Amino acid sequence: MEEGPALTRGRDGTGIDGLDALIEGGFQERKAYLICGEPGTGKTTFCLQFLLKGLGQGEPGVYVTIDEKPSHLIEDAQSMGWDLAPHLDRKELLILDASPYFTNLRLGKERELDVRQIVSDLGKHMKSLGARRLVIDPVAPLIFKEEGQAVVMEYIRSLIFSIEDNLGCTALFTSHMVTGSERLSRFGVEEFIVSGIVLLRIVRAQNRYIRTLFVRKMRGTALDLTEYSFDIVRGRGIVLRQAV
Repeated sequence: MEEGPALTRGRDGTGIDGLDALIEGGFQERKAYLICGEPGTGKTTFCLQFLLKGLGQGEPGVYVTIDEKPSHLIEDAQSMGWDLAPHLDRKELLILDASPYFTNLRLGKERELDVRQIVSDLGKHMKSLGARRLVIDPVAPLIFKEEGQAVVMEYIRSLIFSIEDNLGCTALFTSHMVTGSERLSRFGVEEFIVSGIVLLRIVRAQNRYIRTLFVRKMRGTALDLTEYSFDIVRGRGIVLRQAV
């Protein structure tokens, strides 16, 4: 029996100066990726660049913020020289505050978040915009599981696969790393399910500290396992510099 043609996916540019050339043009479309790092490493900046890249190509996006108020995110972008207001006014960018999902959890009315409800709600918002790109910053609070690892893994798998299969978008999830820890994610299983991992770090180099970027995993992509230093430049965001 002859095999059918291989399924090929397009690539969505990351918006990060110097990164796309390292990963064959960008992220594979309609896949989910994990952006990991300690506080101050540039995770939110990375995600904003990803959405702005799409907006520049006529691809609407949705930013789900969990640890930060939407107004603070807009102010942070403004401080970087990015005015999000025109995109919001034209309804090509939507910033969602995810805190209402946690109200019943705090009140003890629910034990866990409903994956189907989350994806359904996201789907409605994304359909209204025709969104192609999604950011969830950070993803861990949407998991909120106290059961064993097998149950947590199945929940995460359901969340990520539902987003990939039902929303038709390329998604970035951020993961907060504890300072000094090598653990990439809160539950230790998210990194096995996503299609790629970008690790952002702050490291000591001689007498100073530098930020670095390392593509740790990227399915379907030939990788050069090199860590690069980068700067965060007003108006440009993350800009890769040189191999560490």
